[in-house]
Amino acid sequence: MTRPVELYWISGSPPAWRVMLTLVIKDVAFISKRLDHGARENKTAAYLALNPKGQVPTLARGQIKIRESIAILAWLEREYPSRPIFGRDSRAAAQVWQDIIEWENELPPSVAAIASILLRGPHIERVQDLAAAIEVVSNSADRFEAKLEKAEFLGGEELMANDTWLWPSLEWIARASEKAGDAAPSAVRQLFSSRPALSNWRDRMNGYPGAADTYPPHWRD
Repeated sequence: MTRPVELYWISGSPPAWRVMLTLVIKDVAFISKRLDHGARENKTAAYLALNPKGQVPTLARGQIKIRESIAILAWLEREYPSRPIFGRDSRAAAQVWQDIIEWENELPPSVAAIASILLRGPHIERVQDLAAAIEVVSNSADRFEAKLEKAEFLGGEELMANDTWLWPSLEWIARASEKAGDAAPSAVRQLFSSRPALSNWRDRMNGYPGAADTYPPHWRD
């Protein structure tokens, strides 16, 4: 009997969230190992033995220990291939991988800057950092809009790994914008409303079976 996988995660972490969503999409049973970031549970000796960087996610199954979300997605695709998330043919796989690598190289610092600046309150001292990050994300969002005008998902007519990569990051920005209220720049508040195809994609992602269960618990408190 195959041992279940264990997922170590922190609530609100986009990389951990995309792995959890992938497990749900692939219908892979897993044991949830939620870590308390405030209590520094990700810095304990026991966890550092699994992930020396003290980061999340980490996926474990027996002697297999994997960190870095994209590596985990690739392993899940190979280990549980019945519901593919990297395309159903080589051409689709190339596009999904290209999207993920491109976005991984471009977007995380800007997404993190927008979310962290807005969530921490007054951001006048980081106005230039915020503006630069918004420009990067807005330009990318325009490209997402163009792709989604032609297909239901970024991966085509089925939800694929490029969708699972992006959704948590944009939801993190949406959460920060909601918390900041009118203090959030209009370009952030209108990230979805000014892009109807992207907004419809967000609705499909939020409504995907099981997706709601992966939403960060502390956001629901």
